[in-house]
Amino acid sequence: MTHNRKIVLGGGFLFLLLSAGIAQALPSLQLYIPGSTYDATSESWVTNASNFELQVLGASSPASAKYITDVMLYVAIKESEKGLSGAYIKVNGSPITFDNFGTPMPPHSIYPTYYNAYSLPDLMVSTAGEIVNNYNPGESGTDDGDIHYLQIEYGGYSSLHFDAKGTVVGSGGKTWETKAPFSHDAEAANQNAVPEPATMLLLGTGMFGLVGIKRRFVPKR
Repeated sequence: MTHNRKIVLGGGFLFLLLSAGIAQALPSLQLYIPGSTYDATSESWVTNASNFELQVLGASSPASAKYITDVMLYVAIKESEKGLSGAYIKVNGSPITFDNFGTPMPPHSIYPTYYNAYSLPDLMVSTAGEIVNNYNPGESGTDDGDIHYLQIEYGGYSSLHFDAKGTVVGSGGKTWETKAPFSHDAEAANQNAVPEPATMLLLGTGMFGLVGIKRRFVPKR
């Protein structure tokens, strides 16, 4: 085997190793809704259910990660739906409110808007013993990690958007900020939302003769 051929083959083997490593790399944080559909346009897992499980997944990637602290789930609504009569949302059976307004995460066509910052326990990614999948379509791999399972119930709002971020604590106490990539976030789109105030007024004046109009809103990214 010539020296040049050794270089080519060696380079190809190194490329395969690097490619495999990239394929196996998982985000430190992900969001996922079992039974949802991945929307390639918004790059989100989207459900039309009004009662569903939301998973906040932490992975031990990179290998130096010990746990993720200060884990925050952001639940956002459309700005125009703040104070919408009859609308509600519960997380694990407890109601939450949308008293915050601003941009707690990079905008990605969602913020600024009204949101709730829901604090979660630490994700013990190196010791919990959970197996975490890569939920971005077209990617693969699993990793050790930890998962929070949240039951979401809501009504009235036309859509909800979920983001997550936290602080990774690594070996030697080193820390760094992390967030669920926007390709690994989640949304809910209610097909039977309560009409917005202006629509309710029109219904009251008889300008709409049909009852039970179905609406669906998926935020543009």
